[in-house]
Amino acid sequence: MAQLSKKELFLVKELPEHLDIECPVCLNILTDPHLVSCCGNHFCGPCIERVRASNRSCPMCKEKEYQAMADKKCSRIINGLEVYCSNKEKGCQWKGELKNMSTHLNKEMREGECQYEGVKCRYEKCQESKQRRYLKYHEDEECLQCPFQCQYCSSKGTFLSITKDHYEEYRQYPVTCLNKCDVPQASPTAHVEPVDCVFSEAGCNDNPSCKSVHVHTADTKHRTLLAGACGQSNKENEKIKEELKENSDKIKEMKKDIEPLKEEDAHFNNDCVRSTSADDSYLLLPVVLTLRSGTVHFYTSACGQHMSARVMEGCFLVLSELGSVTEYLLLLAFHKGNFDELKPKLPTIFAAFRDKDTPLIH
Repeated sequence: MAQLSKKELFLVKELPEHLDIECPVCLNILTDPHLVSCCGNHFCGPCIERVRASNRSCPMCKEKEYQAMADKKCSRIINGLEVYCSNKEKGCQWKGELKNMSTHLNKEMREGECQYEGVKCRYEKCQESKQRRYLKYHEDEECLQCPFQCQYCSSKGTFLSITKDHYEEYRQYPVTCLNKCDVPQASPTAHVEPVDCVFSEAGCNDNPSCKSVHVHTADTKHRTLLAGACGQSNKENEKIKEELKENSDKIKEMKKDIEPLKEEDAHFNNDCVRSTSADDSYLLLPVVLTLRSGTVHFYTSACGQHMSARVMEGCFLVLSELGSVTEYLLLLAFHKGNFDELKPKLPTIFAAFRDKDTPLIH
C-alpha cells in the first residue's frame, strides 16, 4: 500500500478515539504496523527498522533496548477501513477498503483506474502534472516540449524551439502575406504586388502594396469610413424592419379575409359536391340503367354533383302501324352530400306517375 497522509484520507466513518493509525516517524498512515516492546506504540515496519539499524533509541520513550514485532491485528484493522478516494474533492466517486486504494490510484503511473490522479507529462523537459483524463490531450495538443520537426528544412527539436527560435533564425521560412503569396523572408522583392484595402467595402479605394498594407490599414481615415458605413447600415436595417412590419399587417388582414372563404368552401364541399377523399364506391358518369338495376347513385364527375336515377315501366300504347309499344319513364334526382347505402341519411323522394306517388329511392 502506498504511503498516505491523514490529509489524503477520507474516511466513510469516524475512527474510534483509541485507534491511532499515524506513524510517529513518517507521520503517514501506518504501513506494515510494528509494535515496540518498550512503550507499546506502533510504527511503520520500514520506519522502525531504519531506526534500529542505526542503533538509535525508541523515538517515543527513548528506551535503548527494545524489540519490534509485526502487529497483524492492527494491520487488518487499518487495511479494512472504508474510505473514499483521496481525489474525492477533485470529483472521483470511488469508495472501498483502504488496502485497495493503492491499486485504484496507481500513483505515478500513466495507466490507472482513477482518472483524477495527477501524472507527469512523459516529455522530460515538461514534466507538468495533469489528471489522467487530460494527460493525452496535453501531450498531443498542449505540450510545448513535445517533439516537432520543421516542415521546411526537416530540423528536429521541441515544438517551442522550432516555432519560436528556429523559424525566427531560418531566413528561408515562407511568410504568407495578405495577397496569398508565399515568399521567403530574405527575398528583396517580396510583397510589392498591390492588394485591395481590407476596408474597400467601407469605401476605401486605395490599393497598397503587400509590404505597406499594415501601415495603410492603421490610417485613422478608415475609422471615419467605418462610422459612415455603420450609419448607412443602421438606416437600411430600420427600413427593412418597417417593411417587415407593414408586410406583417397586410398578412394579418389577408388572413381575416381568407377565413370567410374557407367557411364557404367547407360548406360547398360538405353539402353540394363529392369530396375527392370520399371513401365510397359510387360510379361516375356514364352509368348503365335497366329495369332490374333499381335506383342507381352516381356522381357527375370526380368532384361533381351527387345524383340518382331509376328506369320505371309505364302504360301500354296501341299504334296502328307499330302494334303495341311499352312506355318507360326515367326519373332523375339531385342530392346534397354523400349517400351511405348502409345507413341512409336522405328522406325518400317520390315522383308522380299514373296518378299516384311512386318512390324514387327506397
